[in-house]
Amino acid sequence: TTKYPPSLIIYDLKTDNLLRKYVFPEDQVKQDSGFANIAVEDTDCDKTYAYAGDLGKPAIVVYSWEKNDSWRITHHYFNPDPLACDFSVKGHNFSWTDAIFGLGLSAPNADNFSTLYFHPMASYNEFSVSTEYLSNQTVADDNFDAFKLLGSRGPNAQSSVSFVDRKTGVLFYSLVNLNAVACWRTSNNKYLMKNQGRIYMNEETMVYPTDIKVDYEDNLWILSNRLPISMYGKLDLNEVNFRVFSAPVVHAISHTACDITPRSDILEKFVNKAKNITKDIVAKVKPNSSTTTKPITVLLTLSCLVRFLAT
Repeated sequence: TTKYPPSLIIYDLKTDNLLRKYVFPEDQVKQDSGFANIAVEDTDCDKTYAYAGDLGKPAIVVYSWEKNDSWRITHHYFNPDPLACDFSVKGHNFSWTDAIFGLGLSAPNADNFSTLYFHPMASYNEFSVSTEYLSNQTVADDNFDAFKLLGSRGPNAQSSVSFVDRKTGVLFYSLVNLNAVACWRTSNNKYLMKNQGRIYMNEETMVYPTDIKVDYEDNLWILSNRLPISMYGKLDLNEVNFRVFSAPVVHAISHTACDITPRSDILEKFVNKAKNITKDIVAKVKPNSSTTTKPITVLLTLSCLVRFLAT
């Protein structure tokens, strides 16, 4: 029997009233269970679901507000990768076998189901599954192949927390070994290293990013707390050890692989820039002529393209 069993505490944030306390049943809490993160699917208040990842005994515990009931789902994609258990943060080397950790929910589709993006902390890979399969334990057990491997972030790219901005569809996630926060645009069909964007990286201020959220005003929030230094060394109380970062989402992803600037806007910017540069060059080459030959125009356009892509 667990002395202090994991529980969901649900408040009305407008009144601060406690709406409900739900204690996870004993058969859903295993020895060494640890619930580090939770994702809430709340597009329909009565049909709200909470997804809690168990990093100690790999599983997701799904809670239904409507049924006031929960169930435990297992899958081998929740397990740690034995080749990704070694970490190095600020000179401290250690091994963690944390299982499913990062959880991020997309905006709902036409059928009102979201995609849950997830990964174990001891892993380089990202996975996904539709909440259509999680909201019913029997359906989840009968659809093992509904869980998808998206791809790898590459070596040394273990991630803890993650969060999906439902407005832009961008998945934000931490990079523990790299003291960084990165991103991936979920509308991109390929999960490759070249499609990942770096939001912020700093070996002093971003040591162990431990939480990521996007608020209702489209601001990205990140918390770092230097946990490995506290566990394996000693925090210097004369330094700043806990930090909160914030930036508008559109600014954070600007000029990264996650930038959502429409292609039409980019093309228009290129065309306008090309025209202006071409006019300037033509004026210098033939100051008394308003026309140029096609070869010159093509050459100038290509020149503009190179300059545009370089900016």
